[in-house]
Amino acid sequence: MLTVTVEAAVAPDDTAKVIALFENHAPAVRDMPGCTRYDLYREAGGGETILILQHWISDEAFGAYRRSEAFLALAAGLKPIMTDVPVTTISEVAR
Repeated sequence: MLTVTVEAAVAPDDTAKVIALFENHAPAVRDMPGCTRYDLYREAGGGETILILQHWISDEAFGAYRRSEAFLALAAGLKPIMTDVPVTTISEVAR
């Protein structure tokens, strides 16, 4: 299983846009084969950092997501409003 986190900084005024983008694409991602978790978190106190937490059953499932329309659309929407380069961490978790 893979645990994937994406940490991104956005301007406080853009947080609502991020939430709307995520909520628009999340159902399709959650329905993808191999996705067991796909959630958005916001820094406590209304900070500028958002975190997307994902669990995938395999590299192949995660790769299919990365090629999906949902991923491409979310990335296209987030890119222009991020205030810094996002940090992605991929960890393999033994079950």
